[in-house]
Parts: sequence; C-alpha cells; structure tokens
Amino acid sequence: MSQRDFQTYMELYQSMRTALQPPDLLIYLRCPVRGIRHRIKKRGRASEQEIPLPYLRKLNALYEEWISRYDLSPVMVWESGQSDYLTSLVDRLEFKRNIEKFL
Repeated sequence: MSQRDFQTYMELYQSMRTALQPPDLLIYLRCPVRGIRHRIKKRGRASEQEIPLPYLRKLNALYEEWISRYDLSPVMVWESGQSDYLTSLVDRLEFKRNIEKFL
C-alpha cells in the first residue's frame, strides 16, 4: 500500500472514529489457527481453501496485537476454538451467560 493510500485510510478512520460512538461491548472471538483452518475446510468455499497457512498465522497475530491495545469499550474475549455457539445449545448458553456479565 502506498503512503498516500495509507494516509487516506487513516484520515477516513479518524473521521469515522470521531463520528461514531464505540460499542457498549466488543466481543472478540479468539480461535487458534488450527481451528480457523478447520472451519475454512468445513465451510467448503473454494475461494478460501488455498489461503496460505503463514497468512492465517500473521493475520491471527495482528488481531491479537490489535485486541491487546483496544481500550474504547469493555472487551469480552470468547475462546471459540473448541466451542460451537451456532449449533450447540450448551455452548450457546455459556456464550449468553458470559455476555450477561457485561450487561
């Protein structure tokens, strides 16, 4: 990305940050790369199947770095690697209980 494009994105980000209120709660779904790869395979989207492992590792590390600095609102970190809150009632209830702690 060129310096000019980066500056444009940063100006847009700063404008949005001043215009929009932060969320009441940020929910961060943490998942190890192994779990991410499993979900990609399970979804079966052809465009995702060849995403390189080093790319996923770097992206995951960047998200971890970002969340460690986030301070605009409370953060609920949900370890989603071993849970399936979309299809498992037990996991969904546990997820709900964790959110309720912030209400």
